[in-house]
Amino acid sequence: MSENPGSLKPHEVRQICMDNGFQIIEPQWQLLEKWAHLLLEHNQQINLISRKETDLLWEKQILHCLTLPILRKIPEGAEVCDFGTGGGLPGIILAIVRPDLNLTLLDSRRKKIAAVQQMIESLKLTNARTVCGRGEELGGHPEWDQRFPVITARAVAPLNEFVRWTSRLRKTDSVLHIFKGGEIKEEMSALSSTISGVKINKSLIVLKGYAKLAQNQKYLITIKVSSAAKYADTN
Repeated sequence: MSENPGSLKPHEVRQICMDNGFQIIEPQWQLLEKWAHLLLEHNQQINLISRKETDLLWEKQILHCLTLPILRKIPEGAEVCDFGTGGGLPGIILAIVRPDLNLTLLDSRRKKIAAVQQMIESLKLTNARTVCGRGEELGGHPEWDQRFPVITARAVAPLNEFVRWTSRLRKTDSVLHIFKGGEIKEEMSALSSTISGVKINKSLIVLKGYAKLAQNQKYLITIKVSSAAKYADTN
């Protein structure tokens, strides 16, 4: 793997986190570095992240995911579903840096879930597990019905569709944290017009010591869905 001379190094990512008020203690940091190696190893067999950007792993994947615990407060001990986890992003990262959380990493692609499960076992993470299935169908099972107060995702679908897909997995009052890039005004308008009882907080990801995320229009969208949420009749 050729290293991009302009890419962030692990120690630089850790410093950026510190500069933004988020401390990652040494045992957690060692796990994060071990996970990065495991991800790249598995990525040679199955496409978990873009192979064109493996040398940008710390910059485009890890730091990007770490902005969630930097910019948002997730309640202590919360059950979190990482919807469409792919290679474990941000699910494994959250499990490492927030060991108080209970993570369920969900994806419909069996090979990816198998790889993520192997990584969880290699890291000996006791607060993370994997589930293979489609989230919009999984909520029909009693074990998962209205289970999660917090759901995370990385650009898996338009916002209004994502809120619908997670409707049976979520508790009646829940919070969704979604990473999005580019122009999203139309998605936000569509969400507001099709689902009432939602509050949307759109944050341009801005970090001290690293301006690229803001320059590239990277957003963290937080949607609070109340028990009074109603879906417009689209028929």
